[in-house]
Amino acid sequence: MQGHPDSDFIPVATLADLDDRGRAVVMVGGTRVALVRVEGRLHALEDTCPHRGGPLSEGDLDGPVLHCPLHAWPFDVRTGQCSRRPGVGVRIYEVRVEGEHILVSASGSFPAR
Repeated sequence: MQGHPDSDFIPVATLADLDDRGRAVVMVGGTRVALVRVEGRLHALEDTCPHRGGPLSEGDLDGPVLHCPLHAWPFDVRTGQCSRRPGVGVRIYEVRVEGEHILVSASGSFPAR
């Protein structure tokens, strides 16, 4: 995918890399990032829960809310915010799908506090 017009987006996976639940874990700049499909749309968020380091990608999904598998902290995959702990969140990344390729923004953002 050389010569991509927006160099901030990097290819990280293909649609075929998503598991049966519509998830995958990729690396973005040394950070584990969970790709999660919700209602047909892909979202990308840091895969590590800030509470105890649980892999969010392995948690239960309830609509757009992904629960950490260790202590069920809920994170909105659209915003990265934890509804149980105001001011706590994980980095989110913008996602683009081009053909079969999944690209994420190399510069994620933290939720607004």
